[in-house]
Amino acid sequence: MPLWKRCAVYARVSTDMQQESLENQVEYAQEYIRRLGNDYRLDEKCIYTDFDQSGYYTRFVQRPAIRQALRDAQQRKYDVIVFKEISRISRDQAEHVEIVSRFTQYGVRIVAINDNLDSDRPETLDLLGIHSVMSEMESKRISSRVSSGKKSLARRGYWMGEPPIGYRVNPNTRRLEIDPVSRAVPELVFDLFMNRRLGTHRIAKYLNEQKMYTKNGNLWSRVTVNRILCNPVYTGDLVYGKTRNSLKRVFDDTGYSKRRGRSPIAPEEWIVVANTHPAIVSRDVFEAAQRLMSSRSRQNPRRASHPLTGLLKCARCGSGMVCQTKRHKGVEYRYYSCSKAFRFGRSFCDQPNLNADQLESVLWEFVSGRLKRHCKLSPHSPRTNCFTAKPEQQDDPGQLSRVRRELRKHQIALERLLLTSGLPTSTFERLKETYISAIARLEQEESSLLQPVDTTPSISFELEGWFAYAELQRRTSLVEARRLFHELVQTILVDGYDIQEIEFNYRF
Repeated sequence: MPLWKRCAVYARVSTDMQQESLENQVEYAQEYIRRLGNDYRLDEKCIYTDFDQSGYYTRFVQRPAIRQALRDAQQRKYDVIVFKEISRISRDQAEHVEIVSRFTQYGVRIVAINDNLDSDRPETLDLLGIHSVMSEMESKRISSRVSSGKKSLARRGYWMGEPPIGYRVNPNTRRLEIDPVSRAVPELVFDLFMNRRLGTHRIAKYLNEQKMYTKNGNLWSRVTVNRILCNPVYTGDLVYGKTRNSLKRVFDDTGYSKRRGRSPIAPEEWIVVANTHPAIVSRDVFEAAQRLMSSRSRQNPRRASHPLTGLLKCARCGSGMVCQTKRHKGVEYRYYSCSKAFRFGRSFCDQPNLNADQLESVLWEFVSGRLKRHCKLSPHSPRTNCFTAKPEQQDDPGQLSRVRRELRKHQIALERLLLTSGLPTSTFERLKETYISAIARLEQEESSLLQPVDTTPSISFELEGWFAYAELQRRTSLVEARRLFHELVQTILVDGYDIQEIEFNYRF
């Protein structure tokens, strides 16, 4: 047992442009620990830094470094944790008491230097409430000032954020100017749509086949093509403030998580400044494109969900399959298509389209036949409990996706760090070690989440009279057919015209 108090440090920045601020926070805390005297020593392994993490839009336990700090506190790896101010851990007053409680339950003293908060002092929790309110108010004031500043710049014609494909931002004027390398893409999109009358799907397919990728190097889809066709920036106008950030709290049995959402703003509140930069298409062409899209939208209303949507998967590329409809000589036909082929073109997946009515009929006969054979069910058979539902998995179904997002964020952060010049060597090495350690931990966490889960049977499912009812409903309603298929089946893997595998929601 050491004779001195082992100290840890936590620091956080909300954007990837604040590496220097991160370093300053750590040095500030280190200096405070030195002033405490020889009885306190910093453990270099207990420096925790969260990079590119919002203090308001993310819950503190969603951040990798805080989670690691809590795990180490539970294992008694340090006695005191120091941070510059309470807002570094969170700007949400609803979390501050929980933060202190989580650390103190493991016997860890928590110190916020600038706020003069120390969990060893009885009055800390009283002061914490005051500082929590002030911290959240300051967060909202900062957000309001930043938003007002951006609006002011937008009204003067300055561009905020990443420019759309076809443009670049002039570093001196801070206005858009035409990018000679990529301007051909939006010009081609409008030409294909207006002059050759191609739909957004066929335009995406053409661009992908020509290896003309998006600004981020991704494949085109009908969604990204549609964004170009609907963006008034290509007429020379600046439109700013169509959405705003919003905080979403998602509650479950274990508590809640926070997510940053986007809320639409009424068009009359948008900032629209005409002729702020050179146009790529004329206003007449743009307005004609809007009228054409509107007419096509009215001709193709959204359909109800189809029975196998969400169940069918293409074995050739791993994508889901979606149901499409076409009319020929007054007759409507439905077919299932690989979503990758549908979005990017047949050259990216050669899975053929499948007649929806035939496929649904074949699958229904197979599924119901298998259940009937297993249960030895006849029209006069008594009630039979013959198979059981799989229990729900214990893990949060969104946990894997969250781990993967955090893993990608740290990978990007490491890539940016390696490309950054001018940082002090000690800062560079510490940040690099932090990111590498986090990446290794997240990869291990991802691997554990991918391990198979025990699916021991649990819930009985009764079949008496079910098939007669189900057959009637399946034939009379697509919505009911979808419900029945999704009740029985989890995944259907299709390769060409062959059904490779069916995974049921029940064990036999």
